[in-house]
Amino acid sequence: MEISIEEIVHKLHSLPEAKIQSVLDFVDFLTLHKERSRVKEAESKDEISAREDEELEAIADNLADQFEACVGTNVPVLSDYAVSRAGIYEEHP
Repeated sequence: MEISIEEIVHKLHSLPEAKIQSVLDFVDFLTLHKERSRVKEAESKDEISAREDEELEAIADNLADQFEACVGTNVPVLSDYAVSRAGIYEEHP
């Protein structure tokens, strides 16, 4: 069902002023309801993202703990150069 803006305006012209105010109030309600729905949806996405971040952090912590249990605490640390772009692409014998 396709209703044009012109048709709505034409019908509004035939209404008494009190009814037009009711229509405007209803349009305001719909606009606010739509905006609130958008805000709730954004908050929901933020909550999901935060929960996913927490889950990823827990998995990473668990992996680090397992690595430490397997290798021990005396693992040599790589130098800054070793993990730099130049160090990674350096020719190795």
